[in-house]
Amino acid sequence: MSIDHGSVPGGSGPGDPPSGGSTPDGSTPDGSGPAPDRLWYRRPAASFLEALPLGNGRLGAMLYGGVRETVELNADTLWSGGPGPRDREGAAEHLAELRTAVLREGDYARAEQLALRMQGPYLHAYQPLATLQLGLGEREVEEYERSLDLARAVHRVRYRSGGAEIVRESFVSAPDGVLVTRITSSVPGRLDLTAHFDTPHPGATARVTGGGDLLVGGRAPAAFAFGEPDPASYTPDAGTGFAAGLRVLATGGRVHGKGDTVTVTGADEVLLLVAVATGYRGYDVPPVGPEDGPLAEVAAQLAAATPSSFQQLMDRHVADHTRLFDTCTVRLGEPGPQPADHLPTDERLALARAGAEDPGLAALLFAYGRYLLIASSRPGTQPANLQGIWNPQVVPPWNANWTTNINLQMNYWPAETTGLAECHEPLFDLLDDLAVTGARTAETYYGTGGWTVHHNVDLWRAANPVSGEPVWANWPMGGAWLCAHLWERHLFDGDPDFLARRAYPLMRGAARFLLEFLTEDAEGRLVTCPSTTPEHRFRLPDGTLTAVAAGATMDHWLTGELFANTAAAARLLGTDEPFAAQLDAARARLRPPGTAPDGRLLEWWEDLPEEDPGHRHFSHLYGLHPGSALDPLTDPAGAAAAGLALERRLAHGGGSTGWSRAWTVALAARLGDGELAGRSVRELLDRYTAPNLLGLHPPDLFQIDGNLGITAAIAELLLQSHNAVLRLLPALPAAWATGRADGLRARSGTTVDLCWSAGRLTEAVLHRRTDEELTVLLPPGATACAVTDRTGRVVRAQALATAHGLRLTVADSGDLVLCPRYS
Repeated sequence: MSIDHGSVPGGSGPGDPPSGGSTPDGSTPDGSGPAPDRLWYRRPAASFLEALPLGNGRLGAMLYGGVRETVELNADTLWSGGPGPRDREGAAEHLAELRTAVLREGDYARAEQLALRMQGPYLHAYQPLATLQLGLGEREVEEYERSLDLARAVHRVRYRSGGAEIVRESFVSAPDGVLVTRITSSVPGRLDLTAHFDTPHPGATARVTGGGDLLVGGRAPAAFAFGEPDPASYTPDAGTGFAAGLRVLATGGRVHGKGDTVTVTGADEVLLLVAVATGYRGYDVPPVGPEDGPLAEVAAQLAAATPSSFQQLMDRHVADHTRLFDTCTVRLGEPGPQPADHLPTDERLALARAGAEDPGLAALLFAYGRYLLIASSRPGTQPANLQGIWNPQVVPPWNANWTTNINLQMNYWPAETTGLAECHEPLFDLLDDLAVTGARTAETYYGTGGWTVHHNVDLWRAANPVSGEPVWANWPMGGAWLCAHLWERHLFDGDPDFLARRAYPLMRGAARFLLEFLTEDAEGRLVTCPSTTPEHRFRLPDGTLTAVAAGATMDHWLTGELFANTAAAARLLGTDEPFAAQLDAARARLRPPGTAPDGRLLEWWEDLPEEDPGHRHFSHLYGLHPGSALDPLTDPAGAAAAGLALERRLAHGGGSTGWSRAWTVALAARLGDGELAGRSVRELLDRYTAPNLLGLHPPDLFQIDGNLGITAAIAELLLQSHNAVLRLLPALPAAWATGRADGLRARSGTTVDLCWSAGRLTEAVLHRRTDEELTVLLPPGATACAVTDRTGRVVRAQALATAHGLRLTVADSGDLVLCPRYS
């Protein structure tokens, strides 16, 4: 069969760049030249940890950039399994006995065994969809370069071969829903190409249609045991269906399709459009197969995108991406392009590991995290999972699910602070669903009302404690932590409709669960039981390791925070005062955390022997960050105890993953410790960052929370706004002596631009929506501060010198310009 698609619609001439001109930083829009927000390399990727990601929240693509290109494709809703009851009937029957073992008998070993009886089945796994394999000739390649322009979300490969310059540009469009690749040659008629799909799922079939499109369809596994899929689960009538489609449009030459391969010969220019779809129809609806929707959806997406030219597709994509990406920037180092910007990213990383100071690399990490959140979480998509949306494995690490004891939440730490509130929406959609499944879990396992979530969640919204070790499975605090994101959205945005319609009902349900879940200890104080501190055990006198106790320190912070926030929300809305009073009374009865003889904050209710003094989780430090109960301004003793606990953790090897080290930076930021923060950023780059800058759970497992967490932590080093105080440059590392940040967001709806030099703040601009009184804390060293509006009119401000820096009280809406003075 032969197909002549004719010319690429509206295509430019061979070798023409997509647009002309240059960007303000001196780079060209085609991705060449120095640019601070660009990853680039002199060779193709040899592995996943060298490949570069594209995405629109729904469709993920990992590009390797070889002459024989490999494009690994994911869809956010392709998971193993399907809906179904996950809760273990009768589990609540063991609750009273477990509480007696812990609170009355101190028999932690027995409590551990009883907890095992309060578990349900394990969860399902996020799945790869297919891999598009492109062969583009075998000629010798020279002057090779590949790059990812974060500011435009465009992947580019350029090389010379046989006297011709070949350029390949790719992006995944959110407006048009497809992966777009254009290949051009400076010599007409030189482009030859073969294309076919591979998929790891047995039973999938690929074919070229009568219209010339290449389609592949199949099913994900219907069952999944812990750590591996059930081979018998691949059946023709079970499991979520999937489809991928490729349309090839060529200028000049010939397009030929046969069997499962499309071939292009002698073309001047080639445009590739790729679409994906799955049979997911909702977390509580059985999925359909590829013939019952996905294949038709793919064909429709390709048909919708085809009439547009490459430039039209590019323009819509770039406009959509920059609308989000350009809201916030951080530049570290002297203004303008830096020498390191000219180095390939892997070489730059190697120099930093050898000890070279490169603050611009930290700024690149900041931009990369924002890019990855935009690419993996958009309104209407699933939230970013452990790997965002990029997973090539049928058995991914930890099933690539949503882990709610730190990792899912860390993914969304930068959403509000760095101007990506829109990308936060998928998390709130997930909470809407979990409030339904979590209500069944709360009743089945604990006999309570409200809703709860344990440490693992999959596409089918499982909320139960899964089968496994109680140290991670029997942790019912996920709902409380996730509700903190609802309150944060309110604090940043102040939308009363969001609070009333969406946030408060969810917060109330999670608070109701905890209110009924709490039980009394021997002294009449309220504690959680069973209680574990995430993934960390303690040692019994006989050497046995166990995890189940009562009133872990993290539970105290989460419970107190949720009760306070829910009560505040009820009063703001002018409703539910009796429930707010009930929460206040219960919060007053919570058993407070303890401290060790050396003054450090304890992780459990007593000083129990830790399994791992250098454990990667900092759960007991939640009150310092992301919580705000341990504030050096309002509770210096509590913050000091947290600092000692952090110091002990790190002295024994803590911060030993990408996400854990990112959390270390955030904790250091809250403590005002720029030195620790700077060391930790260097440690992150040295040990927990892949050549493509993706975060690592060492030695070689990708977790996106390290990327998103470090972006949030860098924002915390430059601006903090918790507890009604706006803190400017609260923990600036010495290596970042000069820089600027634009578009950082603060609670109360204020957006902040900062500029500093020689380690001193030179100017801050506060873009304010209201004229409510605002407290601003300048970094130590400032002795006075001029406050004006944009016209230069002096704005009244009260100043007070404190041990933490100059404290200003300002009002007025609009733009306020702060210029500190130093003695």
